[in-house]
Amino acid sequence: MGQVKCVRCGEEREALSAPPLVGARGQKVQENVCAACWEEWIEQSKNIINHYGIEVADPNQRRRLYAVMAEFLKLEAL
Repeated sequence: MGQVKCVRCGEEREALSAPPLVGARGQKVQENVCAACWEEWIEQSKNIINHYGIEVADPNQRRRLYAVMAEFLKLEAL
C-alpha cells in the first residue's frame, strides 16, 4: 500500500488499499484520507448510527450520514 497526505490528521500515512465506498465519494476518501482516520470514522459512525437510530438503507438518512462523514474527515472543503 502507498502513502497519502491525510486531510484529517495532516500527516503522511498509510493509504486505504481500495475505495471504502462506491463511486466518486469512495475515490475521494481513498485519495485524501489515511487508513487510520478511516478506521476512526468507522467507530464514530457506529456510535452515530446507534445513537440516532439511523437506517442506512434509507437514502435520506444515508445522505445525512455522508454529510457528517465529510465533516468528520474534513472532506467538505475539497
